[in-house]
Amino acid sequence: MISDDEVERIHFAALRILETIGVRCAVKEARDIFADAGAIVDETENRVRVGRDIVEAALQTAPSELTLTPRNGARAVKLGGDWLTTAAVLGPPACTDLIRGRRSGTLADLAELLKLTQFFNIVQMNGWPVEPLDCEVRFRHLDAALAMLTLTDKVPYVFCQSRQRIEDVLRLCAIARGETLEQFGQRPGVFSIINTNTPLQYDVPMTIGVMDMARHGQPTLLTPFVIAGASTPATIASAMAITCAEVLFGVTLAQLVRPGAPILFGCASKNVDMRTGSPAYGLADMMKCTLIGGQMARRYGLPLRSSNFSASNIPDFASGYESANAVSSAVSAGANLLMHVAGWVEGGLCSSYEKFVLDCEVAQSMAHVLEPVIVDDDTLALDEIAEVGPGGHFFGTARTIATVEDAFYRPLISITQNYGAWMEAGGRSAAERATGIWQEALRTYTEPSLDPATAEALAAFVARRKEQGGAPID
Repeated sequence: MISDDEVERIHFAALRILETIGVRCAVKEARDIFADAGAIVDETENRVRVGRDIVEAALQTAPSELTLTPRNGARAVKLGGDWLTTAAVLGPPACTDLIRGRRSGTLADLAELLKLTQFFNIVQMNGWPVEPLDCEVRFRHLDAALAMLTLTDKVPYVFCQSRQRIEDVLRLCAIARGETLEQFGQRPGVFSIINTNTPLQYDVPMTIGVMDMARHGQPTLLTPFVIAGASTPATIASAMAITCAEVLFGVTLAQLVRPGAPILFGCASKNVDMRTGSPAYGLADMMKCTLIGGQMARRYGLPLRSSNFSASNIPDFASGYESANAVSSAVSAGANLLMHVAGWVEGGLCSSYEKFVLDCEVAQSMAHVLEPVIVDDDTLALDEIAEVGPGGHFFGTARTIATVEDAFYRPLISITQNYGAWMEAGGRSAAERATGIWQEALRTYTEPSLDPATAEALAAFVARRKEQGGAPID
């Protein structure tokens, strides 16, 4: 998208922002860490100005690749290099489907969406697919994490909402792997997102999240919430400079806490819709930011996090093309982790069961695009062409039959029937067909095996922490 020289201009603009303007950091412990490293700290404004030498040193210790290992080691994923990994939708307070309608999230809804996460193999890691608002806040992280660790055996997620919540969920993840918290810290097995308060601010929970996840050897996805024209100047170049500055601030803090702490370069930058003031997800400027974000992540030697974003309120044509734009630009940018791969609608305010299935189709098609094309004597198939000859067809050849029997070639939603055949089959829309698919997925879902002693230990930990009062709300 931009030249190597322009990559360097953005990089040096980010360094200049950090050196001369600085970042407001709400946690004194973090400000003290920066001060000890030689940064200039203004305690009257809680502002930290970080020299480029400190930043460059931090980039030398941040790893370019990592592996996340959940309780089922066969579900381990690689982040970095030429690897692309996916994670389910994360964070919405509401959910919806065509049968029950839109509603506030409950623990039962969370359980269903976790089952869909486990069921569809194109979704390789967990999100936190809906907030269980029927659970008391101080206990909510315990109930949600317990559901995630029992209903799925894929890489779990932790919200960085407070120091106690982080520790509770990490301890549960360690128990699920049969380890102590200290042992768990030696082998990453969970992840979290850090959204900065653009422009140039790190609040209390996000700053603590960077530090505590680093201390425990677990990765954070440093993702500035950049909206060009709202939280940054209305140019892509400026938006990306601020994106890089805020990411580099978090990278530096993590490396000062624990050199070698895993970090991902999170790019969720986009422009503002001036008609509404909302983020313009899945549109052209977001695609440009994603592509440039890939260039900057490679410049820093960091794995790239991108997202399947959509602003549409329902699983309609707009949500489809916004997601196709987001996923294709992420793949083109070389993303290593595609967040919110399935289920996101309403700009992240809602998880849709139908969109979950539709997004799996988008992601699976992109995964197939990434499969290498082999060109050799066998795939050129000249003998097969000679055997069929001019005017024949290849529907019945052994190769064609073997190919179409490969389930990877069977789309979930897309159909190529003519109108009459489609009507005879019920004339259902893509969203209506998706309804049948998620219902069948829940009917046929099988809970992954879990050692009974481990299950008992997880439940006992949750019960004990509830007796102790859970996590403070403030």
